[in-house]
Amino acid sequence: MKIVTFNVKIVATHLAVWLVYIFYESSLLILLNVGALNYWETLLNFVIYALLFYANAELLLPWLARKRNYLLFVVALLAIFAAYVALRGGLNMYLLPELGQHMLRPVSSAKLFWAQTVSRGIYFLMLSFGYWFARNAVMHEKQRRKQEAQLRIAERNLLEAEVAFLKSQINPHFLFNALNFLYAQVYPLSESAAKSILLLSSIMRYALKEPEESGKVMLEEEVYHLQNYIEINQLRFGNRLQVQFKIEGSLYYLMILPLVLITFVENCFKHGELFDADHPLIIQLQMTDNRLLFYTHNKKRHGPKEKTTGIGLANTRKRLEVMYVGRHSLVVNDSADFYTCTLSLDL
Repeated sequence: MKIVTFNVKIVATHLAVWLVYIFYESSLLILLNVGALNYWETLLNFVIYALLFYANAELLLPWLARKRNYLLFVVALLAIFAAYVALRGGLNMYLLPELGQHMLRPVSSAKLFWAQTVSRGIYFLMLSFGYWFARNAVMHEKQRRKQEAQLRIAERNLLEAEVAFLKSQINPHFLFNALNFLYAQVYPLSESAAKSILLLSSIMRYALKEPEESGKVMLEEEVYHLQNYIEINQLRFGNRLQVQFKIEGSLYYLMILPLVLITFVENCFKHGELFDADHPLIIQLQMTDNRLLFYTHNKKRHGPKEKTTGIGLANTRKRLEVMYVGRHSLVVNDSADFYTCTLSLDL
């Protein structure tokens, strides 16, 4: 059998529950005008009930859960029940009468006494079964939640490692020095080209930026990154791209997982037909309290698709599931001609 360990808080809680139950039953007897309480009779009988209760809940049922020997369990259960019957019989038939105090339930009929003993024993056995199953259900639920939390942490660490690996492919110091050099060389020749280099520098600087300890960045920085990405693509295509970007609500003092929103925008540029004035790319960001609603809608481009780098839509889904458990929804509508993403996120 498993050795039972005691926790002071748990023991005190159980003791309090037993005292409340004894008070409840005793109060009923007083209200029914049975008479004054016999404290020895009440206390000693409940000690026997408690022994039966815990022998099943703390010894037999845990042993059964480990060994799965149902026949031996039934034999052991009958043995402890027989011991309970013998103890209660000895207490009420021999010990308590010797104390010379008035008994609340004197043994006037042996048949009635044994019937009451069996019924009370079955009652407390049923309570012990219910207690054991309820306690195990709570323990399993706590264990499941703990395992899920550990899994989310592991997934988050993996995703962070993947992003770190992508960032490590580029030497930031070399990159920004090179971009600054190119900007200085190009500016006298073409202000537009120089502006493109500045935008590229800003985009790369944000992509390689280390987030806060929480793993998040300011929402306004994420949105500024989106605007830079759209603007540099407009410069690439002579400002002919049909893009509508609308922002509603305040972006200040809010944080978000970095490089989440850009994934959806990048996907639109990769697969979308952005030169059709009748079907422009629509990007909407709406903030209501701390709830972000991000919406993209684009007409599909049939033919060659533009290759892009980044962490990708599938990876973004995983990051959202890890960091915003129960606090986000992502709905994708992929029809023959149009592609729509709707992200709802509690920041």
